Formats: sequence, structure tokens, C-alpha cells
Amino acid sequence: MLRSAINDLNLDQFLPMLSVLDQDEHISAMPHPDRDHPMFYWIFKNKDFSQWSSAECSRVLWLSGLPERNIDQVSSYVVHREKETALKTGRFVLYFFCSSAIRGRSSVTDFIHTLLKQIVYCSPMGKRISIIRNFLHSLLGQAVKRKAGFNLERWSLDKEYSLDKNIKKILNAPVNELFTALRAVLGGQEQRGLSLIVDGLDKVEHQRDECIRGVRAFIEHLQQRASKVKILLTSQPLAEIRELFNGLPCIEYDRERKGLPIPFSN
Repeated sequence: MLRSAINDLNLDQFLPMLSVLDQDEHISAMPHPDRDHPMFYWIFKNKDFSQWSSAECSRVLWLSGLPERNIDQVSSYVVHREKETALKTGRFVLYFFCSSAIRGRSSVTDFIHTLLKQIVYCSPMGKRISIIRNFLHSLLGQAVKRKAGFNLERWSLDKEYSLDKNIKKILNAPVNELFTALRAVLGGQEQRGLSLIVDGLDKVEHQRDECIRGVRAFIEHLQQRASKVKILLTSQPLAEIRELFNGLPCIEYDRERKGLPIPFSN
């Protein structure tokens, strides 16, 4: 019944089921930074950022600094610029500002659902319904596989519930299964370039460790794509985030110098 319901879903039915946060509203309230202001030299005049911006190959960059560094303004600017480029190149541009998350809700669910909706709207009309069905079939298949049969106790599926309500429960899958379903959706779009901007990971309150581990694994998966991938991550320099992002290219404000911004990092 669930498989049949998924195959019969349409966009108007499905999209309201998602736990989506309005990222464009958040971005619109963010002033663009002055690239020539000394406050932002540590980013805009940094060689690593310049290489990330202009690279012809896949790149990942993590920006780390305290709230007064206003990194979210830089993230907003990068999203705006990447979306302008996407109009000419057809790239996916996916973005999430963790500061827009609602307390008490699952940050991972919000993150995955928001990116899924962006993928849907970045795709041709004829492919949109197949994207959401692929996502749901992936979640359902993983749930069945997890216990050689559907885990009724975990999912609390009720035959008296409407199928829509049970699909909503499937959408609140474990973290690793949500990320797997998102990867499955992107798997059919290997030839399209992709830009991913995730701002303020330190602001994740619920399931932070799982969320950041999932983001790290997701990044490693994206780096294997045939097309060019650009990924920008930002956070405060928290020890637990630094540990999970160990090995990623990073620009951390004033880590080796004390209060004297310079045009280029060493």
C-alpha cells in the first residue's frame, strides 16, 4: 500500500509534507558584505578563498570564526553569486543556514527536506515527480531492509492512519537513511555541477554530532561526482566541529595571528 501510495503521489500532495525552512527569506535579510572592507580581508583576500572561487575542479572550504566576523554575510553573498552562475551553467545550487532552524525540531530533517525541495525546483518539470518518488522509495527500502520486514514498532505505522500520515512518518527517518536517500536522488544528476553552502553549523542544537557527521559523509560522497562540486561550510571554531572536519581545507580567523588582519594567509 505504501509503495502504491508513493507511486501515486503528486507534487502538490508531497511538498507540504516536507519540513522545509525558508532559506531565501533568511538570505534576503542579510546585507551583502563589502569585499574591500578590512573586516573581510581574511576571507576575500585569502588565497584559499580565491582558489575555491575560481577553481575548475571540485573544491571544499570551511570558514571558521566567531559571530562578530559576520561570516553569514559572506555565505549569503556566495549563494547569490552561485545562483547567478547557475542561470548560465545549469548547476544545482543547494544552501542551508542553520541559524534559521527552529528550536526543538530535528535539524537533520529540516536540512535534508530543505535541500530536497531545492533539488526538485532546480530540476526540469518532467523529472520532479520522479525525484520525490525515488527519495521515498529509498527511505522505504532502507526501513524494510533494516529488519527484514517493515519495523512497525519503530515507525508506528497504523493501518487506520491515512497513507499521507504514514508517508510523513517515513520522512522522519534516521539520519543515515535520510542522507542515503538524498544521495540516491542526486545520483541521477551526475553530469550537473553542484554548489553546496551550509552556514552556521555550530548553531545546530538537536542531533548536532549526527548532523555534522552526516554532512561530512555527504561531502565525501559529492566529491566523487563526475561533475564539478563546490562546497562551502561555516561555523564557529568549536573543538567538536574541528575534530569532525579534520582534514578539510580551512580558513580560521586569526588562528595564527593576533588581531592583525592581513591580505593573504601564509
